[in-house]
Amino acid sequence: MDGELRQMSVAKQTNGGEAVVRGLVDHGVETVFGIPGAHNLALYEALRCDGRIRHILARHEQGAAFMADGYARASGKVGVCLSTSGPAFLNVATPLGTAYCDSSPVLCIASQIPSAAIGQEKGYIHECRDQLACARPVTTWCARADSPADIPGTVREAFARMLAGRPRPTAVEIPCDILEAADHVVFPPPYRAHRLAPQPGSIAAAVALLQASRRPVLWAGNGVIGSGASDELRQLAERLGAPVFSTVLGKGALPEDHPLSAGSALVHPAAQEFLGSCDALLAVGTRFTQEEADDWSLPMPGVLIHLDIDPEEFGRNYDPTLAVLGDARESLRAINHRLESQAARDSSARVTEVDQLRTRIVEDCRELAPAGVELIETLRSALPRESIVVNDLCIGAYWCRRLLDRYEPRSFIYPWGFCTLGFGLPAGIGAQLARPDRPVVVLSGDGGFLFNVQELAVAVQFDIPLVVLVFNNNSYGILKPQQTSRFGHAHAVDLVNPDFVRLAESFGAVGIRAASWQQLSTSLGEAIQSARPTVIDVPLPIPLPVMEGAPRALYLAQQQAVGDPLTG
Repeated sequence: MDGELRQMSVAKQTNGGEAVVRGLVDHGVETVFGIPGAHNLALYEALRCDGRIRHILARHEQGAAFMADGYARASGKVGVCLSTSGPAFLNVATPLGTAYCDSSPVLCIASQIPSAAIGQEKGYIHECRDQLACARPVTTWCARADSPADIPGTVREAFARMLAGRPRPTAVEIPCDILEAADHVVFPPPYRAHRLAPQPGSIAAAVALLQASRRPVLWAGNGVIGSGASDELRQLAERLGAPVFSTVLGKGALPEDHPLSAGSALVHPAAQEFLGSCDALLAVGTRFTQEEADDWSLPMPGVLIHLDIDPEEFGRNYDPTLAVLGDARESLRAINHRLESQAARDSSARVTEVDQLRTRIVEDCRELAPAGVELIETLRSALPRESIVVNDLCIGAYWCRRLLDRYEPRSFIYPWGFCTLGFGLPAGIGAQLARPDRPVVVLSGDGGFLFNVQELAVAVQFDIPLVVLVFNNNSYGILKPQQTSRFGHAHAVDLVNPDFVRLAESFGAVGIRAASWQQLSTSLGEAIQSARPTVIDVPLPIPLPVMEGAPRALYLAQQQAVGDPLTG
């Protein structure tokens, strides 16, 4: 038997709700997000009686789970959401899918109808024919606890599945009668994650390939941030004199004002040309997904070293010259250790190349859409360096994901893989609760903001001082140019919006309208200083195009359907 599991606490009479709370406390959970329901009241009573976990009452289960995801991404801890049965649990599925695609550790604990009735379709309220089956496509693992005694081990296993290897969401369902029933419950020690060390042979091979290269380049993905490997990444880049690109989810892995930071605009033709001039690429913690890899058309150098914690990613989209399986921090440390005896390469020439590349990209974008670059410059000047930017899907966020510099890990939060509208506001609430020491600014469009606008009440109720920018063009503005480009007209994308200033005020938040970049800069600075929940309505146009006027040579037809400002 596992040595840890032998050290179980003495069994005592405990009901299911109490067992859940004790399991969460043992795993270091301090905050949960959720909404009580008829089937999980025993769990909520246990939360009240225990008192060690802060509960944030959401207005919709989707909002609660997005809050848990934002909390996880900003803190590096597990985000936990609580749900009752049936429709409530199905409301959580979209956020779980978002967390799954972006490798975010979110745990959902959901109630169920009484044990004996599951699958019987007898007509219980909140009955879902196969609730667990709904969770399987959007979690890495899900299970049911069939007795109070099962709960501690099931919760422990959920943490183990989330934290061993690639972090991804899990779900536990517990029938309502099990939450209320008492039994002799034994609590195992909490799961403690262990970093996966790389094989020495693969590290030696990677070092040999990097030493033989004349123009190496690094590509940092979300795995660098998840592993806490930013220092090791910087050390390696400086040793090799290697420029560092990042994915969108990897922004901040290397401060983007570092001389070797090439930014996150690898989809731009100039950046692809630069990549093609390199002879070795070390890609760390990235999956080479469709949009990051420009529909898998990136011109890979002759040597591709893929370092990842998930063996299933090797060869999925690109065949690597060498695959290195291991935790990013442990692996980069091992590579740096083998290079310690060698003098760092002179990086001056490559620093100049990076500076010229980034200048070229910005000036190309300025010529294409000066308002897009002006937005970036406005935000850069108004945002404190330590701020956290949380994104929804909107034109402003599309520009920022490529051009807005971020300086620290976990400072740029984006629903990248699932591309989920409505993520921004609730995820921003979770991020602000995780990092009360940092200003949190949400970038949202008018359409996406209204998906979960009710969560503004949560920010007011719990005095959460985030700032939300709503880019307001009275439409699903990203879709309009796509439709026009493909069909010659737009259809079913125009919106009738409320007055966002008055709407914010009706919730008890501050509402501001900024009709120019100067007003936006001033209002954003004042809102951050006020430390109150604030919504800034940014009417468009302030001209902020996605594709219109793009030189066709720079824009690929495939990417025009996606709406990336650098590729269409």
